Amino acid sequence: MGSAMGGYCSGPGHSKRRRQAPGVGAVGGGSPEREEVGAGYNSEDEYEAAAARIEAMDPATVEQQEHWFEKALRDKKGFIIKQMKEDGACLFRAVADQVYGDQDMHEVVRKHCMDYLMKNADYFSNYVTEDFTTYINRKRKNNCHGNHIEMQAMEVYNNRPVEVYQYSTEPINTFHGIHQNEDEPIRVSYHRNIHYNSVVNPNKATIGVGLGLPSFKPGFAEQSLMKNAIKTSEESWIEQQMLEDKKRATDWEATNEAIEEQVARESYLQWLRDQEKQARQVRGPSQEWTSWSPRQQSSASSPEHPELHAELGIKPPSPGTVLDPAKPPSPCAPGTSSQFSAGANRATSPLVSLYPALECRALIQQMSPSAFGLNDWDDDEILASVLAVSQQEYLDSMKKNKVHRDPPPDKS
Repeated sequence: MGSAMGGYCSGPGHSKRRRQAPGVGAVGGGSPEREEVGAGYNSEDEYEAAAARIEAMDPATVEQQEHWFEKALRDKKGFIIKQMKEDGACLFRAVADQVYGDQDMHEVVRKHCMDYLMKNADYFSNYVTEDFTTYINRKRKNNCHGNHIEMQAMEVYNNRPVEVYQYSTEPINTFHGIHQNEDEPIRVSYHRNIHYNSVVNPNKATIGVGLGLPSFKPGFAEQSLMKNAIKTSEESWIEQQMLEDKKRATDWEATNEAIEEQVARESYLQWLRDQEKQARQVRGPSQEWTSWSPRQQSSASSPEHPELHAELGIKPPSPGTVLDPAKPPSPCAPGTSSQFSAGANRATSPLVSLYPALECRALIQQMSPSAFGLNDWDDDEILASVLAVSQQEYLDSMKKNKVHRDPPPDKS
């Protein structure tokens, strides 16, 4: 019974013993006794004639039959046919997929099966048409197919029934063990009388059943893995969302900082423009006040310009002369400008232009010196200039009083 295409173990040089199996026949029918090489093999599919029969099949018909078989099992039973590799070990691969969930563990399944057959040789040798030891040694090869004898052994030592489906939704053969239980059976499908596949029930976990593992729950490992995968996925998603939130918060803070900086810059520039505008408005009407600077006025009335004093007929006071502080008029006192504007001869004096500036002294002091180009002046220089102007005013008043007291000379 079944093997992968091209995975046969028959051929010249194998045992030529010919004897009937005394009780068990192959699923596909026992081979007749023949006078040919390999006639002692136990199953019909062990003969080379099986390959020729498979090659004679119509590929389109075979494909259509396989498609119908898979659809029928899926629609009626909910089973899925899982394809096994076609290398002569397909039966052991199918059982390995059912028990371990991995068809590549077929060597382990084969070893356990052959060991079990050898330990129970007194029973299983009755169903073999050749020397039992030769049979076991041949079946230990990884590319040698298995049949109903190996199925019976695997059913017993796994303590799970074995169901074989062949182009039908009901099993054509079921191997039951001595001890009945409720474990899921090992399900395999038989194709083209030569190949086995694994039949899987996706709605029920069967991996690990029959291995004798204590406290084993089928599917619990998958559930744990699924829970861990879900937990890991949730944690990863939460971390990703937190990272995105931090990125958005950082962008928001950076945007606010940029906006605040731009607003502050625009506000400062507007303030500078307003200050410049105010300075220009103040500088316009005050140009005539600043045309005669305090430095020039001080130098004009100082003893360093004797020609000006000679023109005015004023002698500078001696260094030892003490001036009465009560007599000179205050620059900002009321009536000062009217006293000096009374004489017509004072209209052309250079000092006349000084008094309007003195009257606006209080206004000028409230303004920023930078508006008048006085950034290099300090308080001492301004005080010295004011004292010099007051001294000059006092001398002018003394001269005026003297002219009024002296009578004009007699011309007669």
